[in-house]
Amino acid sequence: MMHDAFPAMDGGRRPRIAILGEFSSGKSTLTNVLLGHVSSPVRVTATQVPPIWYCQGDSDPVVVDSEGEETEIDAEAIASVPIAGTRYVRVFLPADILAGVDLIDMPGSSDPNMSADIWNAVLPEADAVIWCTPATQAWRQSEAAIWDGIDPEIQARSILLVTRIDKVLSEHDRARLLKRVRRETSGLFRDIFTVDLLSAQNGTEAQNGIEAVRAALETLRTGLSGAAPADEPDPSDDRRSGEATVLRLEDHAPAARGVSIVPRRVTMGGVTAARRPRRTTGSAGSAL
Repeated sequence: MMHDAFPAMDGGRRPRIAILGEFSSGKSTLTNVLLGHVSSPVRVTATQVPPIWYCQGDSDPVVVDSEGEETEIDAEAIASVPIAGTRYVRVFLPADILAGVDLIDMPGSSDPNMSADIWNAVLPEADAVIWCTPATQAWRQSEAAIWDGIDPEIQARSILLVTRIDKVLSEHDRARLLKRVRRETSGLFRDIFTVDLLSAQNGTEAQNGIEAVRAALETLRTGLSGAAPADEPDPSDDRRSGEATVLRLEDHAPAARGVSIVPRRVTMGGVTAARRPRRTTGSAGSAL
């Protein structure tokens, strides 16, 4: 059964939401949409960058290396930060959403240049996940294999976001797609939403589902922190200061399996992942 209450964050810090998915699934576009009018210095099309950890503030970015050492850099230098030896880049922005949560934009899970060490170092810092999967290839076996290695408590408060829903043209096909994805991910996410990120980026938000995602994030924020509203001062401040599904946040809790948050059964760098047996006979790689 889904937990009735979320654990309070240590020291009153902001909840941390990791944005995950395979390469080119819309993660960075989603991050920019959630940031709103504040422009991220990281280009949406940038590839081979380390995890980007967005926090509220207006200081220069900080590179945190694998030993935990911090180095301030110019925003223009973020795209040239090497993946090797870097744990993450902390980026400070005065975005409204960052008053309530930190966002961690992870590299694509299918990127052969990404070492498993990146996941091992950063994912344990996350309190919940938004997993992006493109509608044209929604919920592939490679995605299911990685998600199987995530802590069930994290799964129980995470969201699956089906991006590029505008590429599925008919209402009938969209309904079939969502039905299949819900069936194949039953018990693995708190809820599922469909979204047209390009429309959201262009400001036409009425029909693209992004408002439901924002509402779900606010629900996660208040539940995780047991917090006051987002406009109240955060005690953790330090030296740097398509169609939407109905927002139900259903009881989709998985049974406890005692696994680690890190995807230890999936080895990056081109080595084939060990995959669990499929729960259904549907094709995870098909669009419908």
